Amino acid sequence: MMRPTSPFSLKPEYVDEMTVDAETETKHKAGCVWKLLGSRYTQSQLERYCTLYGVTTEQALQWKKYWI
Repeated sequence: MMRPTSPFSLKPEYVDEMTVDAETETKHKAGCVWKLLGSRYTQSQLERYCTLYGVTTEQALQWKKYWI
């Protein structure tokens, strides 16, 4: 049995508007890391959160000044 299409379903012409480029995705993941760590952190904490969010420590450090 097929379910009726929701009036709120995403139309194909709007899918491109909902995609995020790789740089923006990395920027936001790094932002999550810095919002959790703040300005006082250890290297092991940084590595742990970077692993959890799927960014390298270099990428996180690149965006540190922007987020803190």
